[in-house]
Amino acid sequence: MDVKLMSEFIIPISNQHDNIYFIEGERKGRYPYSNSLLIEDYLIDTGISSRYLRRLKRQFKINKVLLSHWHEDHVSGNRLLKDVEFSCHSKDKHIIEDIEKMSTYYGLDNTIANDMLDPIIEGFRMENTKISSPFEGGDTIRTPNYEITVIHTPGHTAGHCSFYIKNLKLAFLADIDLAKFIYYGCLDSDLIKYEMSIDKLANLDIEIAISGHKGIFRGSELIKKELGEYKSILKKNDERVLSHLPENEIFNPNDLIRKNIIYKKYSEWKDFEIIGERLMIEKHFEKFLKNGLIEKQDNGYILK
Repeated sequence: MDVKLMSEFIIPISNQHDNIYFIEGERKGRYPYSNSLLIEDYLIDTGISSRYLRRLKRQFKINKVLLSHWHEDHVSGNRLLKDVEFSCHSKDKHIIEDIEKMSTYYGLDNTIANDMLDPIIEGFRMENTKISSPFEGGDTIRTPNYEITVIHTPGHTAGHCSFYIKNLKLAFLADIDLAKFIYYGCLDSDLIKYEMSIDKLANLDIEIAISGHKGIFRGSELIKKELGEYKSILKKNDERVLSHLPENEIFNPNDLIRKNIIYKKYSEWKDFEIIGERLMIEKHFEKFLKNGLIEKQDNGYILK
């Protein structure tokens, strides 16, 4: 592909590898879009926007899609790739194949925000996607010239995965995105697993890291630093939640909502964010329970 003819959002990873491209999503990959990585004819995630994906298809042949996880901003373009084989982790497969489950997994059923996801799903004209070949952590996916290792990195979702090309020291981090805010407000989120996933990536030899929303990071020292700072956000959230727990009183997650413990301020999506914040506080409680910081008592919890 002649670099001069390429669109501005299609960026070669390096001069040495002219068949691997960072595909920057619309609005620089900010929600409701995300970034992708094109490795020969394999595309990781489809949330760059319908407009960008159509342009990408005109310039490159895409035969396979690897989905990092089930969230709408990473799978919204699936419908535009009708004759393509889709893969994802087995634990996220059932949601991608039945997108009505998304609202359930966001905890929106029978709430004031029950329909808040509908404009996104309808606006992107999202459809169910048949997963022809689910993968597991540790699997190797072979393209004509590369071996892509699936790194199962649960926590954000149960089946969230990153992808690693060892000989290039290149990783697609997906939604371990090195941003300043971390979302874990889904039924299948897990804080302890999230932290372990960050550590797993930090232990890899990575010189080029692709974030699902923040672009390209280069240099192993910088990448390890960013991963450390990212993990520290979860630790700080632990401290914020713990600081709001009363001594010698029973408490539950509802006591902590609407206090901006996770969200510093709410946006126009306030109803959704409060539900997500409650779920995230629940995830902290689950972690505290496993770590022996709190215990169940009557209809709530108490500090140990």
